[in-house]
Amino acid sequence: MRARLILALAAATALALTACGSPAGAGGSSSDDAASMKMTIGYTAIGAAYDDLYVCEDQGVFKKYGLDAELTLLNSSSQLFAGLASNSVQVGAGVAKSTAAGVLGSDIDLRYVALPIPVYYLEMWGKDTITSEDAVKGMRIGLSSPGSLGDAAVDAFLADKGWSEDDITKVFLKSTPAEVTALEQGAVDAIVTQPPTGTKTRDQGFIKVMDFTKYQAAANAYTVKADYLKSNQKAVAAFVKAETECLSILHNDRDTAVASIVEHSGTDDQELAEYAYDFFEPLWAREPTVDPDLLAQAFAQAAEENGEAAPSDTSKYVDNSMVDDLQSSGFIDSLYTK
Repeated sequence: MRARLILALAAATALALTACGSPAGAGGSSSDDAASMKMTIGYTAIGAAYDDLYVCEDQGVFKKYGLDAELTLLNSSSQLFAGLASNSVQVGAGVAKSTAAGVLGSDIDLRYVALPIPVYYLEMWGKDTITSEDAVKGMRIGLSSPGSLGDAAVDAFLADKGWSEDDITKVFLKSTPAEVTALEQGAVDAIVTQPPTGTKTRDQGFIKVMDFTKYQAAANAYTVKADYLKSNQKAVAAFVKAETECLSILHNDRDTAVASIVEHSGTDDQELAEYAYDFFEPLWAREPTVDPDLLAQAFAQAAEENGEAAPSDTSKYVDNSMVDDLQSSGFIDSLYTK
């Protein structure tokens, strides 16, 4: 059912993103080399998790490697597959479980080319009467949408606790800003967001209940269509190289990273931006290799939820060749040489 819902979003997402203009050569080959280096990168939530993309844009790293890249904010991970399927987005950033569900429900072939964060990078903020993780049982949890990163993280939490979905009430609110509003207005008891979006509710007396970083997942996977990769290998390789360099900036240059969080993540509060940076810095990979086991896990979870059979071998969806080339050439090591 979720896969069908994701596919149903494709047409609407395509129309919305096409209104903003689609890159030439987006869906396949292009004889114009400049056009083939033009891409739209779709990411799925406001917050510091995408500071690698923000830094790439702010510091001109995309341009350094010949890319004409545009960042586009999607409403949630549930729209990510739709954007890729419609060629409105050439590189998608979001939870692999959601895009895997789309693959299972269609004939679209995807490749996962980089994984900068291999855990659920979310926090739960809620009422000050929630004294522990176990106290969440029976409460209303605000999330953006079905299939979103927050939805997947809560499922991992429920599985860890041995609870069923009936033990909490998921309230889907369409966006992370809407989650914050719902918490502040008492419509939900807690929300699940990435820093600093939910973190700012501490100023209204809400507390951090937990974070989800102990749960491994292909949470922030960079994904492209297989036919786009085949026709635009140079552009995808340039993206992976830029992404890898920007991860090094996040690790090596705190001030630059924090400045980009302030610029793009919905807060102009320096203290909140620094909090978000300190939360994410240990989570960002230095080598954004896609873990095949985490991707297999994503497909298995998507298949179980959709009542379908998981592929017996998901390795074909992984393409680590570009990250491997950067490692073998010494490029990644050079980024951390002082």
